[in-house]
Amino acid sequence: MIRVPIARPRMPAAEALLPYLQQIDAHRSYTNFGPLVSELEHRLADRLGVDSQHVVTVSNATAGLTLALQSITAERPGVCLIPSWTFVATAHAVMAAGLTPFLVDVDEASWAMTPAIALEAVARIDAPIAAVMPVAPFGAPIDIAAWDRFTALTGIPAVIDAAAGHDRVTAGDTPSVVSLHATKILGAGEGGYVVCRRPDLIIAIKRRSNFGFYGSRNAEVSACNAKMSEYHAAVGLASMDAYSADSAQFRAVAQAYRNRLTGNRDIALQPGFGTDWIGSVCVARFSGHDSKAIAARLSEAEIDSRAWWGDGVHNQTAFSDLPRLTLFRTELLARETIGLPFFVDMSEQDIARVCDALDAIAHARLRRAA
Repeated sequence: MIRVPIARPRMPAAEALLPYLQQIDAHRSYTNFGPLVSELEHRLADRLGVDSQHVVTVSNATAGLTLALQSITAERPGVCLIPSWTFVATAHAVMAAGLTPFLVDVDEASWAMTPAIALEAVARIDAPIAAVMPVAPFGAPIDIAAWDRFTALTGIPAVIDAAAGHDRVTAGDTPSVVSLHATKILGAGEGGYVVCRRPDLIIAIKRRSNFGFYGSRNAEVSACNAKMSEYHAAVGLASMDAYSADSAQFRAVAQAYRNRLTGNRDIALQPGFGTDWIGSVCVARFSGHDSKAIAARLSEAEIDSRAWWGDGVHNQTAFSDLPRLTLFRTELLARETIGLPFFVDMSEQDIARVCDALDAIAHARLRRAA
């Protein structure tokens, strides 16, 4: 029996890339904010309903998060509140920005750190709070206006880690950082972008992505090289050409999962997944059950699964000593959720195999309980 993989990323085919690669050959511009990068930023801005001055590309989303944090805090020291229920890149970006991640819990329904959770944490933490970084869980949309209000109320700036959130990201005064990694719903192989309605902040991030240069050869701030290349922009543009069709296919796979899992009361997909929004991973919650045991049973059936965020940032060796508040809901989600196979051209047969295996696991539990 052929194993069902957890993912099969698909980037644009060579023939789709060729017109953009020919433009690179003609322009002989390969990096340093070249014409394809500019075109990609304009197209992303059009999709988001903003001017191109509100979008800047970066070499990857982790760098984008770091540069956005440095820009909004002006490199003031302190802690940055982040959910422990996130991918480790969130914490790495905070530390690279010179801040200390402070781990907080998430809302059980949305799986995200909310402004209310952040406000409660602010009231309990004695350390200076330089910033907060909410995370769009697996691509689920974040209420950007609520975080704009949070900053207006507290004076604490925020950056949204919307790495997987391209499908429903929106522009606010709070910057949102999106990944264009090959595994994401819109891919450029590697890359990312930042969207924010404050053009001054976009300029600050762009400056920090270019050795501190902006309009001169004077390095005005501490910085790095985090520019997107023309080659990655070419892949991003070809991916945008196909996005409508590809996202529709992802939604069809998500809907097929929903249809097949309707009778299995033990399993719930994220609210709105495949209907209101779509991402490139499918995470299911098995309420009251140990996802590791379910993963083992799936593996016996030649089906891959993945704990995409592990057991939370606080259980990662590099971050085990970070300051934190109680993480009850994070630990609950880590125990009860698992990533199921999900990819753009996943067949009905593979979906059926996964769902049949999950049904068999549920029936076995019922027999044992009886």
